Amino acid sequence: MKKWVIPLLLLTAIVYLILEFMDTSQKAESIEKARTMQATDFSLPTLNGEERTLSSEKGKVVIINFWASWCKPCKIEAPHLQAFYDKHQEEVEILGVNLTKKDSKADVQQFVDHFGITFSILLDQTGDVSTMYGAFTIPTTIILNRNGEIVHEIAGPLDTDYLEKLIQPIIES
Repeated sequence: MKKWVIPLLLLTAIVYLILEFMDTSQKAESIEKARTMQATDFSLPTLNGEERTLSSEKGKVVIINFWASWCKPCKIEAPHLQAFYDKHQEEVEILGVNLTKKDSKADVQQFVDHFGITFSILLDQTGDVSTMYGAFTIPTTIILNRNGEIVHEIAGPLDTDYLEKLIQPIIES
């Protein structure tokens, strides 16, 4: 009789742990969905002098990318963002928010020309928008769904494959 007590207790513990893990993973899914929040609207001038507001992009999947011309990881990331935009510009809007408070407009233009950037470049001349979005590390990328809700926040450079992996489920939803 004593031979069966220890295996029975082990089996009971294993079943309990499996059930607890399943319950925890279901809770994690619901928590992840609850963490989605509405992006705060902003208005910034573009490199071309036009005014752009985030709210005017509602209904589109939006990538907000905070960057600076002197940032080495931003230079690595720029061709990937442009390649992604070339492929998905009908489905996705990219707003490249330059930290102009720490950059010059001439350097921004040179960066855009060098990398052949065709997506919108916005100038955060006061640093208020980058601070509001917590972009203390650059590059920082914020991805919004069609409802203007933040679904991803990434600090550091992105490549085309990772962007595809992040954006494809949002485009398809």
